Amino acid sequence: MELYRLLHEQGFGGRKACKELVEAGLVEVDGEVVDNARARVDPDTLETLLVDGEPWPLVRGHLYLMLNKPGGYETSHKPTYYPSVFSLLPWQYGNLDVNAVGRLDADTTGLLLLTTDGQFVHALTSPKKQVGKVYRVTIKHPIGQELVDQLLAGVLLKDDDVVVAADAVDVLDPHTLDMTLFQGKYHQVKRMVAAAGNRVEALHRIRIGELALGELAPGQWRHLSATELASFGF
Repeated sequence: MELYRLLHEQGFGGRKACKELVEAGLVEVDGEVVDNARARVDPDTLETLLVDGEPWPLVRGHLYLMLNKPGGYETSHKPTYYPSVFSLLPWQYGNLDVNAVGRLDADTTGLLLLTTDGQFVHALTSPKKQVGKVYRVTIKHPIGQELVDQLLAGVLLKDDDVVVAADAVDVLDPHTLDMTLFQGKYHQVKRMVAAAGNRVEALHRIRIGELALGELAPGQWRHLSATELASFGF
């Protein structure tokens, strides 16, 4: 593959911009500066790639990322009021058609999956797949057994005229619980708690399927491992 085409596939811009990067002597392949944009490189054997002095981990195939979404970011490529979560990724990924697997509200934090694989998005968002999501919910008024019973039995979401139930509710303290859901309706946790007579003060997603957020800091991201992908059947 010609070097400028490789850069284009890695998200470094249009073909013209990538040619200019190479011809300006800003690209280093396996320890050597290459200024011929049409120089041949083998992505399968290439070991190190530096662009403008910065090492670039070569993207091979689809991207599968997890992000600890901070508050005050929109899960959108065209945000309205807040910055986009995609601005937390390397700018090059913005040219690689990375999409979120579902959405988190601007004020909701926690585990968000991002990928270039449309089949992965479909598999994890399809109701048929039954991928559970666990939310840590901070509640305004003290949590009583009645609230837990209502969430487990099902509450009516009036705007949808449908009854939905939590699959599990674990009370951690008088104002905090973990709720497991297999559905993915708009503002579902907030609406369920409101329908049960309480109010969500903060919402944080800690798990999707077998994948836990762990110690990833707010605003940080990483690639999914092969083992993690396999837990979703990929």
